[in-house]
Amino acid sequence: MFDHVEIKVVRVDDCRRFYETVLAPLLIALKWADKDAAGFGRVGHDKVGFLIERGQQGAPCHLAFAASSAAQVDEFHQAGVRAGFACNGQPGLRPHYAPNYYAAFLLDPDGNNIEALACLEPSEIADI
Repeated sequence: MFDHVEIKVVRVDDCRRFYETVLAPLLIALKWADKDAAGFGRVGHDKVGFLIERGQQGAPCHLAFAASSAAQVDEFHQAGVRAGFACNGQPGLRPHYAPNYYAAFLLDPDGNNIEALACLEPSEIADI
């Protein structure tokens, strides 16, 4: 549906470090950066699909990044917490969204709610 998404952030350097840290387990890497912006995309691809740019922040947003497994969701969350970023929801099933919805949430330095989620197979749910 989207070609790319950009959000405005006040703390560009802190947010760039946040996204570099927490998106790495999801195989998303920094593709370019300057003093006012940064672009991220899938490892092994040139395309930038997520950007941050210096600006005035409005209301915090919620972004959900797809993970390929519960382990990737866990790694996303662990990487953020280890780096000192705020947890906004432990990894786990969210049956109120869908029976197979496994997600974790972190707050970026500007207070945006950043999620990693995986849609699990029934056999994977039994292993949790």
